[in-house]
Amino acid sequence: DSADTAEKKPPRRARGSLSRDEIVRAAFDIIRVDGVEGLSMRRIADKLGCSVASPYAHFENQEEILRILITNGEKILTQDLRKAQASATDVYDQLDAIAHAYWNFASENRHLHRLMFSASGGKLYRRSFPTLPTSYRVFLETIRRGISSGTIPHPRKSYPAIASTMWAWMYGLI
Repeated sequence: DSADTAEKKPPRRARGSLSRDEIVRAAFDIIRVDGVEGLSMRRIADKLGCSVASPYAHFENQEEILRILITNGEKILTQDLRKAQASATDVYDQLDAIAHAYWNFASENRHLHRLMFSASGGKLYRRSFPTLPTSYRVFLETIRRGISSGTIPHPRKSYPAIASTMWAWMYGLI
């Protein structure tokens, strides 16, 4: 009988059985595999076995989910950078560790990194962090400490140019 051989779909989840965290995790899983281009409310609903309307009970739209993913990515990146900064006392060793932490984050979270820092995702990132993001502050603190201590032998007025150049170099490589 063809009805017996047809693949049976699992039953739909009960209304109200989803959590915001579950939806965000599903979105992250989709982005990790298929990139932000593969994300849709329908894909999230399919992954969670619910109606397409269910995620909308928790989020106004897909952009709100993307903003949470960006915020979560920023937290992870900042933690990684703080660990890198704490791994050494020499400013140059700290900057080396920070650069490696950025590289590792970008490599291990390729699609999330692209969402956070690409031209299209970057606009959303900047709206999510109207002031300097904490990840960038870790980098700036390290350079500022190097200049203040004299380890980086340039005057304080050179700080913005040094920071911008190093940031562009590091992200250019990534």
